[in-house]
Amino acid sequence: MKKLYTTFLFVLTTLISIAQQSDFIQVKKHNNRTLKTYYTGAFISAETYDGFRINGIITAIRNDSVIFQQTMTSLVPTQLGQKIDTIRYSMSVYVYQIKKFNMEGYTPSMRKKGFSVITIPKLMIVGGVGFLGLELVNTIYRKESLTDGNKLGTLAIAVAVAGGGFLWNWVDKKRNQVGGKYKMVYVRAGQSPISR
Repeated sequence: MKKLYTTFLFVLTTLISIAQQSDFIQVKKHNNRTLKTYYTGAFISAETYDGFRINGIITAIRNDSVIFQQTMTSLVPTQLGQKIDTIRYSMSVYVYQIKKFNMEGYTPSMRKKGFSVITIPKLMIVGGVGFLGLELVNTIYRKESLTDGNKLGTLAIAVAVAGGGFLWNWVDKKRNQVGGKYKMVYVRAGQSPISR
């Protein structure tokens, strides 16, 4: 009887381990370093070429398509006021329509972003543009010349700070795009990877 249970357990374990693997997607650098792997059950945040935003849990990856479930929470009017209602719906997107993967929370070196990385570019833009505008308005109001004192130097610094903030934002937005610095690899179960 003990041998029968052992044999049954062995056959059951073998059947479970033979279960079919699912396809998955990898985002890699051009030196083939894997940055992120998307598989069934993982959260995906991405954007397609036509501007559609994907935010949801992947339910399946097959036939060159990503099937995911998105959740939308909103206030719905009722007879007694309002209540929060959650809608879940499934959608499918062709894998090669994905233009950008939003790997939020990470820098290009795959270190977590902190408060300073998120806010510094915006503060640079607001500070530089604000100082530039205020200085120009004050100069016009006081009827002074831009060449008085060291005004051109301070205005150049304000332009450089704002330009640095704009450049930082631009680089941050471009870093997750497929085809530029990164490539997407679609891996079929049991086959070699298909790179794009």
